[in-house]
Amino acid sequence: MGNHLFYNTEGIVLRAIAYGESHLIVTLLTPAGRVVALARGAKKPQSRLRASTQLLTRGLYSITQHSGMGTLGQAEVLETYRSLRESLELAAYAAYFCELAAAAAEDRPHGSVALYQQFSGTLHRLRAGQDIPQIVARVWETKVLRMVGASPNWQLCVRCGEPLSEVADYRSKAGGFLCAQCVVQADSNGRTPDFSLLVPTALAQVLTRFAETPWERLGEIRLKSENLNRLDQILRIQLTDYAGIVLRSRRFLDQLDELSKGVNTSAGEIDQRHDEAGSHQV
Repeated sequence: MGNHLFYNTEGIVLRAIAYGESHLIVTLLTPAGRVVALARGAKKPQSRLRASTQLLTRGLYSITQHSGMGTLGQAEVLETYRSLRESLELAAYAAYFCELAAAAAEDRPHGSVALYQQFSGTLHRLRAGQDIPQIVARVWETKVLRMVGASPNWQLCVRCGEPLSEVADYRSKAGGFLCAQCVVQADSNGRTPDFSLLVPTALAQVLTRFAETPWERLGEIRLKSENLNRLDQILRIQLTDYAGIVLRSRRFLDQLDELSKGVNTSAGEIDQRHDEAGSHQV
């Protein structure tokens, strides 16, 4: 008994896995880090833990920490994000955000308050519908990369450290943008060419803004579809190759986005014409 630690914490449910006939193994993101706890009987309809162990629920949790997994005792629901679970698209994005948060988090007590706050802000932004889910995803990915140390200085050449010119060249092997001079050197060394993507430097500034600006200070975000696709390619490589994060939920999102493009082609063309008339679009 002396080795047991009892504590109360705020947390958000990132994952809930069935254990036996009536229990759940719950993964929480807390301000102090990731916590895994057994919620006994939480699958039972009459369980007092049933509501508090649903995916995305934010609550106050009482946990007894043993040498391995903790045990969830009592819980009070603070917020449910129910609307995110009622839409297939929003639920898919929320699940991806949860999986990304779980991959980025350190175990308690070595976690980050900033990660918890930014994740909470991401869910609020997704629920608000202020931006399309794809944009919320790119912002969240950029913030995660910065917090796990896999983000370059997006506005400088990653080789020489000089500011970028009007067009930046993203190189997968470099893990960031190269200036024109370093591109020439990279292409003249005779090595196997790596993935290259030319983008306007304004997009590099957008990445910096996404990474460094808190959600509450980010206004409505508008991006042309081609620039949103560029960000998708860049951030996918950074997450996979430099953060070591490969998530199953991302593959489902890709399928969902492709289906959405096919169904909403005409609506998307109208939205794009509308966005191109906007003053804050990149």
